[in-house]
Amino acid sequence: MYYHSCPLKYVEYGKIKPYKDEDNWLNPCYDWLGHYCGYSPQIWLSRSNSAITGYRSSNIRKKRAKVDIGKRKQKKIYIDSVMFGFEDIKGFYVEYELWCYLLDFLMNIDSKDISKINNSLIVQLNESVELAKEEGYLKEEEYLMAWDKARDFDVFLKDNLFVEKDQVVVPALNLKSAKKIICKNEKQKKKLRKMGFIEDRIHIKNLKKWDW
Repeated sequence: MYYHSCPLKYVEYGKIKPYKDEDNWLNPCYDWLGHYCGYSPQIWLSRSNSAITGYRSSNIRKKRAKVDIGKRKQKKIYIDSVMFGFEDIKGFYVEYELWCYLLDFLMNIDSKDISKINNSLIVQLNESVELAKEEGYLKEEEYLMAWDKARDFDVFLKDNLFVEKDQVVVPALNLKSAKKIICKNEKQKKKLRKMGFIEDRIHIKNLKKWDW
């Protein structure tokens, strides 16, 4: 099953499109990905692993909100999130761990030119490989080994990042077609029923762990 987490504020009984937060520091990363998948921003879904959707228990979110008072309002929105499960999703696959690895590079590249961005990524990967060789830990870094073997950026992305594994992005998502809906309390469930979602598909589950 594919899972997507969405704040209740943005839930609609039908098709939703990604909402773009202009202050999101990841926007340049999403735009870079958009060069390959054809759209930006993207709606993200996890394949089988609900832990990487961003859906958490309200208790965990509240504790984290105390750490950063300036973002309390934004965190409050995400405390009220709902998770939707789909049996089959056709989209553009993005491998989770490598995507997270590349984010560290992408978010520090000050350019919108795809060629310049990719050249910077190649330099970063080359430097990381050389450092790993010098320090003797290359064999422990799966993606650095893959890059050291390929040395062709398009091939590297095709064989390692854009693969069917644990994440998929889509330009829009029809929440009405969800086969399972996970919410945290009766209040959320009532709102979802009023929107038109089928009651038998709505389950209350306030997650305490990272996955389930």
